[in-house]
Amino acid sequence: MLNIEILKGTRLNAIGRAAAMCWISFGDLIEIESRSGLRTVGQYALDVDCPWRIRCNSKILLASTDMFEPASTHQHDETFEWDIQGNNLFDERVAMLCNNEPIITVQSIELSPTNDLKIIFSNNYILEVFVCGSTDVEQWRLFEHKKSKDDFVVTGCSLVKN
Repeated sequence: MLNIEILKGTRLNAIGRAAAMCWISFGDLIEIESRSGLRTVGQYALDVDCPWRIRCNSKILLASTDMFEPASTHQHDETFEWDIQGNNLFDERVAMLCNNEPIITVQSIELSPTNDLKIIFSNNYILEVFVCGSTDVEQWRLFEHKKSKDDFVVTGCSLVKN
C-alpha cells in the first residue's frame, strides 16, 4: 500500500475539482495518457470526497462547501449552476491560491485515529480532511499516477488497500 508519508517534501502542483470532488496534485510533473490524449499531472494525486478545508492560522482560505457558493461575478439565485467551471467560489479562490504563491511543498502529514488527514505546507497553509461517514463509502484516496495498484484509500470504516 502507498505510504502517505511519501508526500513529505513533494511540491503542491495544482488544486481542482471534478464535479464536487476535490483533487490535489503533488510531486514531479509527468505525462500520462488520458481519453483526450497526453496530459501533464503531478506524480501523486489526492482525491477528496468528504469535507475539507485549507486554512492559514485561523483564516479559512478554501473549503469544500465553496463549490456550492457563487463566484463574485455570479448571483446566488435560481440561475446559479455551481458545477460549471468558473461559476463557483471554489473555482475563483483556488485560482488565487495556486497562482500567487512560489513553490509550495509538503512539510508534514498527520493521520488521526479516524483517518482524518492534516497536511502542513511550507507557506503555513494547512489542508484538513474530515472523514464524515461510518460506512465503507470512500472518503479520500491517495494514488500514484502510472501505478494501478496500492492506492491509499480511506472509508468511514477503515483504511483499504486497493
